[in-house]
Amino acid sequence: MNGQLKWITAASAVLLLAAIARAGPADTQDPPATQPATPAAPGFLPASADDLTQLPLEDLMNVEVTSVSKKKQNISDAPAAVSVISADDISRSGYDTIPDLLRLAPGVDVARINSFSWAVGVRGLNDQFSNNLLVLQDGRSLYNSLFGGVYWDTVDYVLADLDRIEVIRGPGATLWGANAVNGVINITSKDSRDTQGWLLSLRGSNDDSDLSARYGGRLSDDTTYRAYFKAKYDNSLDDASGGRAGDDWYGLRGGFRIDKHPSDDDTFTLQGDLGENRIRQPSEAVIPTAPFSMATTVSRTDATGNLLARWDHRSGDNSDFSLQVYYDYLEALYLPVNYNQNTFDIDFHQRFKLGRSDELTWGLGYRLVNSDFKATPDVVFNPSSRNDNLYSAFVQDTLTLQPERWFVTIGSKFEHNDYTGFEIQPSVRLLWKPDKQNSVWAAASRAVSTPVRVDTDTTRLLVPFQGVETDILGNRDESSEELAAYELGYRAQPVKDVSVDICSFFNNYNRLLSLEPGVPVLGPPLIVPTKLANNINGDTFGGEVSATWHVTENWRLTGSYSLLEARFHAGDAANAVSAKNDEGSAPRNQAQIHSYLDITRNLQFNAGVSYVGRVPEFDIPAYVATDLGLVWRPKDSMEFSVGVTNLFDNHHPEYAVTAGQGIASEVPRTVYAQVNYKF
Repeated sequence: MNGQLKWITAASAVLLLAAIARAGPADTQDPPATQPATPAAPGFLPASADDLTQLPLEDLMNVEVTSVSKKKQNISDAPAAVSVISADDISRSGYDTIPDLLRLAPGVDVARINSFSWAVGVRGLNDQFSNNLLVLQDGRSLYNSLFGGVYWDTVDYVLADLDRIEVIRGPGATLWGANAVNGVINITSKDSRDTQGWLLSLRGSNDDSDLSARYGGRLSDDTTYRAYFKAKYDNSLDDASGGRAGDDWYGLRGGFRIDKHPSDDDTFTLQGDLGENRIRQPSEAVIPTAPFSMATTVSRTDATGNLLARWDHRSGDNSDFSLQVYYDYLEALYLPVNYNQNTFDIDFHQRFKLGRSDELTWGLGYRLVNSDFKATPDVVFNPSSRNDNLYSAFVQDTLTLQPERWFVTIGSKFEHNDYTGFEIQPSVRLLWKPDKQNSVWAAASRAVSTPVRVDTDTTRLLVPFQGVETDILGNRDESSEELAAYELGYRAQPVKDVSVDICSFFNNYNRLLSLEPGVPVLGPPLIVPTKLANNINGDTFGGEVSATWHVTENWRLTGSYSLLEARFHAGDAANAVSAKNDEGSAPRNQAQIHSYLDITRNLQFNAGVSYVGRVPEFDIPAYVATDLGLVWRPKDSMEFSVGVTNLFDNHHPEYAVTAGQGIASEVPRTVYAQVNYKF
């Protein structure tokens, strides 16, 4: 009954919005119907012409993306399942973290584990350290080579300075390489010339608070810069009983970006960031007597730093190249982990025409990762330090079979890594555009997830759980996890103010990671030696449908639904638990609808309702989240936001930790207020 009430209330809110919108704007000073209802306020909405808020209604199919082919192209020309979280979506969402912003993208499973960590996945196999999803920030990979995946607490920025987040659902390995298996998330910040002057931002809520300051200026007529500082504090979340979980944390972050535009064809970018987080992490400590573990809290420090330089050159509409170099530092200090990682990466790619109907893109790359792990009594790596080399090359050819109608893209990534050696990741994609309002695409791809240090170098990883200690041993002969993916998609704009995007997929996985338990060693405590292997295979299939409807010039609705079916099986009975975990790691159904209403030119009302289905294997119940927010701009330089997330839900779980992962918290109702001031 309570769930029905939430949906009825949400539906009533949408109907009320429709009545308000149809009745017309309340401000008699609003612009006439021939003008955009919400002009971009300097410093808050992006000035770029490809932003969703700036497009005429008839151009919904012409939203530009760059992640699919490493070039700007209309979304109707992209033969992949891709969506864009725009700067306007970010501003109006009420979210204050990048992982929470990913909830806006169709088909993305975001589960908050505790105050400082999230599990983010696409099309299944979700985990705290999912090694099948590649995350980039301004071209820099955020993947770590210890556990795989991303330390999401280290991924932060002044959100008003983000340009967009592009999300590819499905393999992107042909261009982006290993671990771009189930998807690619590409977070990009604005050019510094679009962030001039001061911006001060202050946010407070019962869940978090932060203070940001950014200043942008000019070094010369063609060179601009910005520097920023951000401090944040996240309160402890709730535990299952409604009490405090004790997982609060605070972070400091700062950085800069310099952009030089000596001509219309060249851009030079230099940017860098430094950050540190201090975290209280609930955990379990091993003790020598029953119950052999006890709840405790450890202090954790995550430190990051990076420096990136990039040169982009354009020789014409169909010819360009990019050269990028970056250095990245990551340090994680907490029991049982004492780890640091240094990454050096260089990447070059070029695109040019071979003829009137043939466009070739190719590239070369090299990455060196130096990592060091300090052993503890319960965790030992051999070797403790190592250097890992990754050599890569790719080539991709797009052929025009019939001008403006039929296109085929064929390519492959070629990589050599120090874990599994040589890997090939090809793809073929077909695009058919019968007219300007419709496009159909199909793709077949191969992608791999390569092993990480915990998979191969662990000689002792003692995990206590309910009186039993699992001693996990790495496997030097571990293979890459392999995916063969098949996709079919359709995009349409049946009328000028409605667009629809539909995609279906079938994924076949081989050699997924499994746990091979050995002969138990009697205690107390009981110790079960367990070796890592590759004995899980299986399939996932399903699809996503999303739509955008401009109900009026000042009211926009977006919605999506995603379906995931998973079937995994083990090579023997010993791996049945691993297979079951893979199969039930993500919800079967997800749905959401968001409403963006401009009540006047200075006042916006935003509402969203999302449904996340039950996660069966970990017994996470389904939940409905209702978010409401108001944004008021009394003048172009000032913005006030107030709102609530999880309106009808005091707190709910989104993730269940397994042995050794610590303690999960529950996501609370959050009431927030924020002010941005630009001068």
